[in-house]
Amino acid sequence: MEKISLILSDLDGTLFHNDRTISDYSKTIIEQAQKKGIIFGISTARAKVNALKFLDVINPDVFITNGGGMIFYKDKKIYNCEFSIDETNKLIKKTFEIFGSNAIISVDNENGVYSNSKEELPDRFWTYNDFSTFNEPCMKMCIESLDKEKVIQVASIFGPDTIDFLPFSDIPWYKMTKKDATKEKAIKVICDYLKIKPDNIAAFGDDFNDIGMLKACGKGIAMQNAIDQVKQAADEICLSNEEDGVADWIEKRILL
Repeated sequence: MEKISLILSDLDGTLFHNDRTISDYSKTIIEQAQKKGIIFGISTARAKVNALKFLDVINPDVFITNGGGMIFYKDKKIYNCEFSIDETNKLIKKTFEIFGSNAIISVDNENGVYSNSKEELPDRFWTYNDFSTFNEPCMKMCIESLDKEKVIQVASIFGPDTIDFLPFSDIPWYKMTKKDATKEKAIKVICDYLKIKPDNIAAFGDDFNDIGMLKACGKGIAMQNAIDQVKQAADEICLSNEEDGVADWIEKRILL
């Protein structure tokens, strides 16, 4: 195995326990790896504002948000890939045309997460918006549906090589981003910026949008709780998120 100089971890179902906490053990192991000179990063589909509130116990060097739409290194933004205001409004309009006026969608960007869902949750993370006058760019739009054919109809307004779309395995939603707003694209950006090779990266994930990232890195590790497609794409399988699989792997393979 090539020397690992960068570790990237997804959040939900990976570094997070099921209650969205990061254990003291994981925090300690990440800190030890960073003190050893290993760069540690988060790579999540969550919007920046929706991820930061859970990350007060660790201090990642690299922060990939919106599934690859925005990348930070040491708090410096080094990459941004988003739909323009005009493109965003076209996507929203097309979605309501295809799915109907009652379709539930969410849109996120650097400023926040917006949705027309009126569901009341204790940990609600979005700002309500009916999108009638929405006037912001977006990095990711999600649609509450598993109807792939309809999603393709929405994506087709910009052409097949413009939009990347994938379902989530744990919720009945599809996410849509620009083609260059993916975790695998983020790997290339980070490698170019840090002057390292993909072979020097170990990445952890559990869901569909982690597959490209795991394949792009020198060591792609699937969580024990990952979906089968992720396990098939990975080089290794570690313990589950509830068993601190990321930290356990780092301790045994990097620190010992």
